Amino acid sequence: MSDSGFYATAMRGLPGVIDHWLTLGDAPVARLGIILADTARVAKLGEPEGDPDRATLEQWRTDTPPSLWAARAAIFLLVQMPARPAPRSPDECAAWAYVWIRLREHESPDQARAALPGHLQEALTLAIDHAWQDREALRLL
Repeated sequence: MSDSGFYATAMRGLPGVIDHWLTLGDAPVARLGIILADTARVAKLGEPEGDPDRATLEQWRTDTPPSLWAARAAIFLLVQMPARPAPRSPDECAAWAYVWIRLREHESPDQARAALPGHLQEALTLAIDHAWQDREALRLL
């Protein structure tokens, strides 16, 4: 794991990503946990051992960084929502960029940015650059 300032900021923002999904999702929290886990499995974003229960989701949305599969599935779902959600804080912005860079393979930060929905490109421009630098630093270890 990286010990960069960006990484720490992104980790602080991950609970916000889950909270954003749970706030905008149009189903009871327990059902949203099933949707999150099923999305991770079907879209090959991770292999959850089971569906997160309400207590786990509540922990993830407030203070405990979620599993990476959950964050990846939440971002995958959020960017497709017609409501066009965007990060609500600098920490959440870093988390969105951190997860986006790891959601799919990108050849460059410009390619990662171009793959974002249009409404997120400007909001995540700087954060994508920091996420890319963080990811590249890990490759040097």
